[in-house]
Amino acid sequence: PRGPRAARAAVGTTLDEALAADEPLSPFAAQIEREVIDRFGEAETARVRQSWRLMDLEYVHFDQMVPGDAYMKQEARSYVPGLPAVPFWDVTATDWARRLEADWEIVRDEFSRVAIKNAARTAREGNNVWVAAADGDSAQKYGQDWRTLVLMDRTTWDPTNCALFPRTAALLADADVPCVEAFFAAMKPRSKINPHTDSCNFILTSHLGLKIPPGCSITVGDETKAWTPGGVLLFDTSIYHDAVNDSDDTRYILMLRVWHPELTSVEVQALQFLFDVLDVPDLISDDPVKVFRAEHELAGLRTRPEARAKLAPSSNSDDAPPAPAVGKVKKKRTAKKGSGFGVPT
Repeated sequence: PRGPRAARAAVGTTLDEALAADEPLSPFAAQIEREVIDRFGEAETARVRQSWRLMDLEYVHFDQMVPGDAYMKQEARSYVPGLPAVPFWDVTATDWARRLEADWEIVRDEFSRVAIKNAARTAREGNNVWVAAADGDSAQKYGQDWRTLVLMDRTTWDPTNCALFPRTAALLADADVPCVEAFFAAMKPRSKINPHTDSCNFILTSHLGLKIPPGCSITVGDETKAWTPGGVLLFDTSIYHDAVNDSDDTRYILMLRVWHPELTSVEVQALQFLFDVLDVPDLISDDPVKVFRAEHELAGLRTRPEARAKLAPSSNSDDAPPAPAVGKVKKKRTAKKGSGFGVPT
């Protein structure tokens, strides 16, 4: 657990001032920083460790990217210095995005059959089907008209829901999507998501359009785009953004959180380790048995979903017997431990 601290970054503290602060880390944060250096190297993890120290200081990065513009501003509590911030990224040369666009009908057809045609069965068998945001701040931003059905959370697969959507989960794995989170998102008719930031700059957001009525759009910074069926959008949600569904039908997308493309592979590993330790603190326990159990738990959760439950053949039939949940029982969705680092859910 975190120890008490005497000082925090004051409101208005600049990035340079925060990085120059000669403030010791809390005991838990200091232990994790030592582990990061030992496992991944000191020079290679400099930016990640800066981000970790900024989090421990409760620093909030703010950049008014365009003076006077209410949307062209970046705000992030989880901040890796040096990553470029642009509203929308060009995905034409991004291999995983091109693969999703090429095979998007797989996702659309499975989603239509499981989530819409067999909605009652999915609600019974699925895990937290169409729930609102668990994090209080996120719930306020997104409102009650935005609901999700999760396939992956902080790089760990939800085996119950992946058993219901095996082809979608397999496509994400086969396409090598650099996923941190994956979930279906529903936006009710005549609803909007208020302007907000997701407060993390090292994870971007991607949308694959599934069922898109006319009158639906998303604004990020100074750019507004309409979703299209089968189209992939990639954007930076540390920049202020909002969305609107000005139609009489529900809008459905597959929503992905992905690592920022300009992180190094070592930085991604180090950031993933931070998530892991926050979720499973026994990873850095002094007890080897606890460490072994924690590593085994995480390895199991990251196993490709079709290896955990070979359900793709049975999903061809609407009359197939209910798929068994593998390794997990249904549970109430709550904000995760350590949810202050990364994107809140």
